Amino acid sequence: MHTTSFEIKPVTLDDKPILDSYFKQGEFLNSEFTFTNMFIWQKPYNIRYAQSDGNLCIFSRHGNGLESVNMTTMQGDVSATVPKILEYFSQINQAPQIRIFGKDQKERMKELFPDMFRYEKDINSADYVYKTENLINLPGSRYHAKRNHINKFKSLYDFSYKPITPELCKDCRTLFAQWCETKKDTVSNIDEQLYAVNTLLDNFENLDIKGGCITVDNQLVAFSFGEVLCQKESIVVIHLEHADTNFHGSFPIMNQQFLENQWSDYHFVNREEDMGLEGLRKAKKSYYPAFLTDKYILTLANPK
Repeated sequence: MHTTSFEIKPVTLDDKPILDSYFKQGEFLNSEFTFTNMFIWQKPYNIRYAQSDGNLCIFSRHGNGLESVNMTTMQGDVSATVPKILEYFSQINQAPQIRIFGKDQKERMKELFPDMFRYEKDINSADYVYKTENLINLPGSRYHAKRNHINKFKSLYDFSYKPITPELCKDCRTLFAQWCETKKDTVSNIDEQLYAVNTLLDNFENLDIKGGCITVDNQLVAFSFGEVLCQKESIVVIHLEHADTNFHGSFPIMNQQFLENQWSDYHFVNREEDMGLEGLRKAKKSYYPAFLTDKYILTLANPK
């Protein structure tokens, strides 16, 4: 799509080197800053991108919701790019909605555009970041229940942890498809989740991801996929995780084993947001995050 402001492009595998070059410019903690995230969710969230004045702008619109522009790294000439973003929103006849990340970006925008924007913290999109060693060792009384679930799993089942290979991707696909079939009448965005999982599995060898799985008597019962988010900050991100809850403790042991076997050399793990879902929020808080990332939605302070 060409506008007078931007050349907006879809996300393809050919774009990976371009997008990776932006994500590697800084010290970022948010799960949005990976090609994998953009690529596997591009269809459900209509994700596109444009380059402007040394900045990467990510465009998205979920369903019938509002269009938003994610400023991502803000490594270029922000003072030149933001007016183009405002012009773009004018062209599509929508009030501007700009997303930024972290307090440093917020202060920079306030300095460059004093009194222009209203800043709302996007609590539902905040990523949960944990100390990796805590999720591996589950120390102290607050992790007592987690340890019990894992110990029960180990006592009930003859299990193995295995790194994901292209051959095992087929079993991951089957496990998730079976869950989708049982939940198709109760989970509203199940088609979107299925698209994301299948896209990741279809492109497993083309993405910078690693996966792990748990098998019981050679049956795959859980899987997880992640990648390095920021080498300098020693942080990884978990993109997808799924388990067959018919096997007691399958989620806790998948979480623990994947980090122990694959990511123990990294200090932090980002397990993404809770999307405002109370059950998911409760589950994420039960692992006691070290911190939540700051994300903001910017709207015009004085719209015309």
